[in-house]
Amino acid sequence: MEKIGKKLKEISIILLVVLIILAGFFGVFVKEKGIWQNKIPDYQYGMDVGGARELRYGLKEGQEEKFVYVDENGNIKGEVWEEGKPTTAEQEASSEEGQAAQDSQMENSYKKEKRTIKTNSDEKLTKENFEMAKKIIQQRFKNQEIGEYAIRIDDVTGKLSIELPNQNETVTLAQSLMGQVGKFEIIDYQNGIVLMDNSAIDNVSVVSSNEGGYRAYLQIELNKQGAQKLLDISKEYVEIKKEEQEGTEEHEHEEESTKKYVSIAIDGTTIMSTYFGEEMAGGILQIPIGQQRTQYEEFVTDYESARLIANILNSGMLPVVYELETDNFVASELNLQNIKIVVAILLILILVIFTIKFKKNGILAAILGTGYIALLLIVFRYTNVVLTVNSLLAFGIIVFMNFLFMKVLLKKMKEQEAKQAYAQTMRKFYLMSVPVMVIAIVFTLSKYVVINSVGMVLFWGMIFMAIYHVLITRTIFIKK
Repeated sequence: MEKIGKKLKEISIILLVVLIILAGFFGVFVKEKGIWQNKIPDYQYGMDVGGARELRYGLKEGQEEKFVYVDENGNIKGEVWEEGKPTTAEQEASSEEGQAAQDSQMENSYKKEKRTIKTNSDEKLTKENFEMAKKIIQQRFKNQEIGEYAIRIDDVTGKLSIELPNQNETVTLAQSLMGQVGKFEIIDYQNGIVLMDNSAIDNVSVVSSNEGGYRAYLQIELNKQGAQKLLDISKEYVEIKKEEQEGTEEHEHEEESTKKYVSIAIDGTTIMSTYFGEEMAGGILQIPIGQQRTQYEEFVTDYESARLIANILNSGMLPVVYELETDNFVASELNLQNIKIVVAILLILILVIFTIKFKKNGILAAILGTGYIALLLIVFRYTNVVLTVNSLLAFGIIVFMNFLFMKVLLKKMKEQEAKQAYAQTMRKFYLMSVPVMVIAIVFTLSKYVVINSVGMVLFWGMIFMAIYHVLITRTIFIKK
C-alpha cells in the first residue's frame, strides 16, 4: 500500500506539472457569453518585441476674436465674461445666489480690447520653446512612471513624434498627458479677470479623506507671493452681508447677503467655483476632485485623475499647444512566431538527449524542466514583467541554468544515493545563485525598462527555481 501511495503521489505531481505546461503555453479558456476567453492575462511587451505605437503631434492651429482685459503695458489679464460664465452645481441649485454673483461686477482698472487670440501665437514658435516642450513632456512621462518611450522633435516645425509600447493603457495615458497644456488660473467669477496663475505654484500633491466616505483632493502649495495673494483673495471673495429695509409700517429689517465667487480653472475648464468662509493664511489650497465616494474603486479613479493633474502642474505649462495628427503601429523586427518554433525544437532536442543519457529519469527531468518554463511564463504575466530582447536573453539564461541543475542532479544520482545527490546539487545552486540574485535586485531597481525587465526575469526566475526544486523535483526524485 505504501508503494501504491507513493506512486499515486508521483503521478499526481506529474499531472500537476502537465497542467502547468498547458496553462503556461496555451492558456486557461473559459466560455463566457458564448465566447471562449483566456483567463490568464496577456504578456507585456517592450517596443523591440511587441512593436510600438507612434504618436505624431503637430502644433494646433486656430484663432478666435475675443474681448479681453489689458493692463497699461498691453498684457492680457483675462477674458471678458459678458455671458455664459461657468457655474457649479451648487450655484445652479440656488438660482438667486447664482444670479447675484453674475450681476455683481467688480470695479477694475483694466481696459477692454477686442483682440485676435491665436492658439499658438507667432512669438511662441521658437526652437527654445520646442525644446522646453520636449523636456516638460519627458518629465510628465517620468512622473507618471511610463518606463519605455522615445521622443523626437523637429526644431523647425515643432512637430513631435512619440514612440510607446503597443499597450492601449499606456498610449491612452500618454495622450492624456499630451492633451493638456497645464494652465492653472484662479479667476474673478464676476468679470473674468485672472487673479492667480502658474507662477504662484510651488508644489502640487494629492491627499485624501475617508471621513464619511472617500474623497481625493488636489493640494496646491503656493510660493511666498502666491500665499500672500491667496490671503488677499480670501479676504475679498467672501459672503457680504447687508441690511435692507422692507416697506412696512414697522420697517422690519432683514439681513441679506451677496457672495463674491472665484473660479478655479485648468486649461480653461472650470473645476470649481467658490467663495471663502475664512482667511487662507497657510498658502495651501485644497481642491476636491470627484465626489464623496462610498465605493473604494470609484475613489481610486478620482485619486488617479488628481494624480494626473498634479503631475501636469508640477511638470510645468507647455509653451505651445499640440494636437494628435496620426497614431500608427510600428511592427517589431523580431518575429515571435519564429522564436516559439525555435524554443519548441530546443525542448524536443533536450527531451531526446535527456532520454538517451538518463533513460526514465531523463524523461522526468525534461518534463519538469518544461513545467518550470511554463510556470515562469504564468508568473511573468501576473507580475507585469515587460518582455524585451534583453529580458528574453535573461530568460534563456535562467532556463539554461535550470536544465544544467537537472543534468548535474541526474549525473550525481548515477554515482550516489538520490538524497545526497540532491543535497549537493542544491548547495551548488545556492552558491551559484547569490551573484545572480545581487544582479537581479540591482537591475530591478532601475527605472529603465531595458534594464529593469532583465532584473525582474532574473529575480522571479531564481526565486521560483528554488521553490520548484524543493516542492516538485525533490518529491519526484527522492524516494525513501
